[in-house]
Amino acid sequence: MSHQVETSVINLKQLLELTLSIPDYQRPYTWTEKNVIQIMDDVIKFSKYPEYRIGTIILHNSNGKLDIVDGQQRIITSLLICRFLDLKDKEKLTNLDLPMHEKTIGNIKSNFKTIEEYIGVNPNAKEILKDYFLNHCTVLVLELSNLDEAFQLFDSSNNRGKALYPTDLLKAYHLRELIGNDEKKREMVELWDNIKPEHIYILFSDYFFRIKQWSRNKPVYDIGFTNNDIDMFKGVSERDENKHNNWSKSLLMAKSYVDNYNRQNQTMIDFNAMPPLNYPFQIDQPMVNGEYFFKFVHNYYSLVNQLGFFEGKKQSESDSTKIDKLINQLEINKYFRYVNSLYKTALLYVVDKFSHEELESIEKICFKYAFYPRFSFEQVQKKTVNKFVTDSDLGVYNFFNYVNESYSIRDVLNFEVKTREEKLKNSKKMKEKWGKVYGLYFEGGN
Repeated sequence: MSHQVETSVINLKQLLELTLSIPDYQRPYTWTEKNVIQIMDDVIKFSKYPEYRIGTIILHNSNGKLDIVDGQQRIITSLLICRFLDLKDKEKLTNLDLPMHEKTIGNIKSNFKTIEEYIGVNPNAKEILKDYFLNHCTVLVLELSNLDEAFQLFDSSNNRGKALYPTDLLKAYHLRELIGNDEKKREMVELWDNIKPEHIYILFSDYFFRIKQWSRNKPVYDIGFTNNDIDMFKGVSERDENKHNNWSKSLLMAKSYVDNYNRQNQTMIDFNAMPPLNYPFQIDQPMVNGEYFFKFVHNYYSLVNQLGFFEGKKQSESDSTKIDKLINQLEINKYFRYVNSLYKTALLYVVDKFSHEELESIEKICFKYAFYPRFSFEQVQKKTVNKFVTDSDLGVYNFFNYVNESYSIRDVLNFEVKTREEKLKNSKKMKEKWGKVYGLYFEGGN
């Protein structure tokens, strides 16, 4: 790392008397009864020792303000415990401005009650905690002035909580790029936090990253989407001088038009008299930094949900096509997991670039393309799929690159996948073991 890391071991009292802040990019407070009881049990158990280390805290020093990068859950919980200890000098403890997120508020209320009940049924707990908790429980504090490096440090060193995704780095970056007041920031954070972190990561790793790479005939290696790849989701900044960036002008003009239209018609939109105008997002186009990054994620989360690609979000039987029903049936079968994923990525790309019109025809061509490796190879792994897409020796062109260069849905539907049975080496096994897949794949002839 290029910037200095200041390290120190301090007790909880010293930590909680710092001027700490929860930045907008942080996830909600998610600790529940189990976590709260565990930390109190541990403190009481180890109170016979001079010191009990409760973990590592990573702070980002932003112009003198100490933003919590790692340790939010323990810090908030520690403050909740202090609430019941009747401590003198309690007013010296940091006054955290908690984000008004529904999950955070709910867990804080619930954990208040848990601590109160715990102390109520454990007569000695209050005195032990009061004597030991703040003065003898210690933390290792790592303080950095560079936010990206603070995230990377957490990602590599964290061994207690859930490691941050590369998407958390993107969230922090685009919040810094966002032009607007605190209310606008809170609105964008709420859009983001209403989506499960793992679903956001799936959007980027299984869809956005692969589409961007494959559409340009670039590989997607087994390691997948990492911190090294986040720059492809940093685009045009409204803060910069763009007069020499001709490529960015159409994006900024479209954003300006959408913003002005919605601003001029805000009253009608608020009363549902007319719908807002949506920005014409495209996965394979450059990103507009800041607010529109969050709207981009929300837009595609809605689309992927609509297509039924997230777990628990399947389309109804009445709306499902034959291919869609088959894909859902194969969802938990590891034998088809990589071609299933390839199918979904291909379908999303076509629907995004064009529309839902002729969806069944789009599904058929994506199914023919994505399941080709399953009929060709006995073993299909991530690297098999990547080679098939970008460097196939099977005589099948890169579908993603083909879609990228297409200007109409007619072009896409004319994509050729030759499915002569005698050329597909795994076809016999598929016919014997997976007759339903085989029958649908060759339905209508070759």
